[in-house]
Amino acid sequence: MVDGATMRCGTVKVPMGGSSKGDVTLFVTIIGRNVTGAKQAVFHVPGGPGASAEAYAPILASTYLPLSDAIGKPIIFVDQRGTGRSKPFLECADLAAPAACRAAWTAADIDPLAFTTPFAADDIVAVAGALGLSSIDAWGASYGSRLALELVRRHEKLVRSLVIESVDTANSPLDDALDIRAALARAGAECAGKPACSTVVPNLVALTDATAADLAREPLVTQLGSIDPDTFLSDVSTLMEWSRGASFVPAYVAAVRDRNVAAVESFRAAASTTPFPGGEFSAAMNTLVNCSDLAPFKPAESIGGLVLPANDLLGRARAAESLNQYSTSCVGWPVDPKLPTELVRSNVPALVLSGAIDSNTPLENAQLAASRLSNSKIVAFPSTGHFSVHQGGNACGASILTAFLVNPTGPVSTSCLVAARPIATLPSPASASFQSAWISPFGFNADVPEGWVTLDQSTWRTGGGTVSFVRASGLISDTIAAVAGQVGLAGATATPLMIGALNWTQVSGPDTTLLFYQDKTSVLVILVALSDGSDARAFAKRVAQSITSP
Repeated sequence: MVDGATMRCGTVKVPMGGSSKGDVTLFVTIIGRNVTGAKQAVFHVPGGPGASAEAYAPILASTYLPLSDAIGKPIIFVDQRGTGRSKPFLECADLAAPAACRAAWTAADIDPLAFTTPFAADDIVAVAGALGLSSIDAWGASYGSRLALELVRRHEKLVRSLVIESVDTANSPLDDALDIRAALARAGAECAGKPACSTVVPNLVALTDATAADLAREPLVTQLGSIDPDTFLSDVSTLMEWSRGASFVPAYVAAVRDRNVAAVESFRAAASTTPFPGGEFSAAMNTLVNCSDLAPFKPAESIGGLVLPANDLLGRARAAESLNQYSTSCVGWPVDPKLPTELVRSNVPALVLSGAIDSNTPLENAQLAASRLSNSKIVAFPSTGHFSVHQGGNACGASILTAFLVNPTGPVSTSCLVAARPIATLPSPASASFQSAWISPFGFNADVPEGWVTLDQSTWRTGGGTVSFVRASGLISDTIAAVAGQVGLAGATATPLMIGALNWTQVSGPDTTLLFYQDKTSVLVILVALSDGSDARAFAKRVAQSITSP
């Protein structure tokens, strides 16, 4: 182990298993203060499959360290075998040619079926044993929930409590085409309950169907590409998936209906910067695990047998996507016919977290999993999509999670839940009001324009306006030169400016202002670009004044 004040890193070697005589070296990250000798810990299982703890590096200190302090035990990440810094990293040069990959794996004494979900569950037990833990709390998000449930199936006695978030059971993707329409209906119900939204979008589901049909007759041309029905429906799904306490689906559908190009381009830009975890992602693991886990459920028959209304273009698009991902793309990939198909049954105390309008892992998945967990509690967050808690920024979700991990058998209070917040129109920069937001990629709070669209929690957009936060390594002089040049401000004067208690450097043009703040190892950049005549300097200063600990 390599020890630090708040983090320890090391490896645990386990047999690969299957037909291989080799080993797997698991990379382990432990977050927490004074964790040496701990007898209990939380194992957080990332999504994917194919992602690893490396993906969460930007928020380990800002999100997971405070949680560790609050619950009084360490939080442990294991890079799932085949991913991240665990060895071997499973690679396949051409996912469409699995035979060549299988031959390469065989030559390297790698059994691909030893990289499936049950083996990963056993690895968590091996790490717990190597660390001398007597019991663990298992917390899995998205695919991680599938893995956490498998851990409970195989090693229930070790698991003190279970948290599953954005729930993905092995067979749940097979009826996503039905569930995504139910999620859209929930987004529509949120809008219908707010007069400011319902007057603009009286019936979200019907308007989505009608708008897709209109685009089939006449696509909408924007500077970010032409919007046809497939693009439109993909954007609707993306906006549902990455909602964070505010649903922009009504506003996007209305903007496309009204052919409001400026607003539509704001949504399209946001949809291109979704917060998928970083780090090195194993596409081979993603395909292998999904194909093997779902094979026993006969995806082609299951998805092909769904009955979808003719006008349900969103559901039909998801069905085609699922059929390709879980059937067509799986041809030739190794599968394990012995994997279990029964839903996990357990009385381990379980907290089930879901976003009410999540299009990726809809609420129905959580309800299905919870129906077999006899000691479970479901919490659904309004106007929220995928990864409702674990990427940070949801104070209510964090408080519910903390209380549960401290006392899994106690009552779960949801009094902190706030009302649904559907957005029907994007405000102009000139009418901007501000609200505090968690800048999740960088781990601090700042005031940002209320009602502007964001999916990555680092850039906010509206028609004619953008506010973005960027962090760059190195010195401020180099960062100023690089960033100013990218936005057409090369050669502009850099002016020192005291804002609040922090020393900033400002570079401005007619409608764009950049603010730079140098800390010990990096530079925080605030970009404000306003094309409606609003004062970008004053806007940027207003944002910077709210930042006390960047």
